[in-house]
Amino acid sequence: MLVVISIIIGGCGTGLGLSIAEITGKVVKADETDQNNSKPGAVEQGDLVDYPRPPEKPGIENGNTSKGDDHTAPPSEQPNEPGTTKPDKGQGHEPEAPPAELQHKDKIIALTFDDGPDKKYTPAILDILKEKGVKATFFVVGQQVKKEPEVLQRIVDEGHAIGNHSMNHKNMAKLNAEQIQQEIDEADKLIKEAVGFKPKMFRAPYGAVSDTLKSILEDDDRELVSWNIDTRDWAGTPVSEMQEMIHKKAKPHAIILMHSFGSKNIKHTVEMLPHVIDDLKKKGYTFVTPDEMAG
Repeated sequence: MLVVISIIIGGCGTGLGLSIAEITGKVVKADETDQNNSKPGAVEQGDLVDYPRPPEKPGIENGNTSKGDDHTAPPSEQPNEPGTTKPDKGQGHEPEAPPAELQHKDKIIALTFDDGPDKKYTPAILDILKEKGVKATFFVVGQQVKKEPEVLQRIVDEGHAIGNHSMNHKNMAKLNAEQIQQEIDEADKLIKEAVGFKPKMFRAPYGAVSDTLKSILEDDDRELVSWNIDTRDWAGTPVSEMQEMIHKKAKPHAIILMHSFGSKNIKHTVEMLPHVIDDLKKKGYTFVTPDEMAG
């Protein structure tokens, strides 16, 4: 059994503690999480949407083998905050399987970005990733895919992985089965129209997970992916603080949570990213996607 410790970068809140989840029968542990503060309802900021940010919980789970700690959001939370399936023949792209040596390489780490795509910050992030020769994972929101399908196509064309982050960035723990399925299906439809396939990975907005969501993902053989390093970039965390956080908390098989849309503060993510990549490279890390970590 392959044990994986994962780190995700993004602007979703988390709670301190240890969580255990599984991907395709392979245990994935996540710890060293950060806690975010709640925010009121979404606020329009030009071409940006500042999503409400209640606490989230970290981890990586497989819908069809989910065990360990329960990541269900408490009823008191009121958040409103996207995996990879084979494309149809002749359509879209699917990330290639990782080289065999990566499956057992110790110093691997994953960069993940939520809430895009958009036409401002996502392209800037893609430019940096291309310049640095690094692959990342983008968990995309259906309403943004509808607005910027060309940007999603660029993400895939440049070899990055994508995941479903719901249609409308709602708290899955507060929805019934029909509503959850609708959020997933509507985003899947738009993603497939844009790139030719629906993603296998899913990340719950705010990390809010319920047994109902887990069951739905299990039935569809999907991977539930979270994080254990939260940059809180959406909240305006200074560039220097995010760099120091990642430098100190980076460890093998980590998944880092960041955002490519959702707040005017994502400009700090763009400024911070090249320095973080350089630092992690100096420390000997290879950049992979969460599903590659699972082998």
